[in-house]
Amino acid sequence: MASKSSDVRPKITLACTECKERNYITKKNRRNDPDRLEMSKFCPRCRTHQPHRETR
Repeated sequence: MASKSSDVRPKITLACTECKERNYITKKNRRNDPDRLEMSKFCPRCRTHQPHRETR
């Protein structure tokens, strides 16, 4: 069985750039997206669409 550190599709957490709340959990492909992921998502705390970045 492969170890979690070398997993091709690891689970990542997306945090709001404004309030820093961690709102979303998703998976990404490390081969296609080696950099940190950034997506525009709805933040329930800010109550607007904000950019969410991948956190460690």
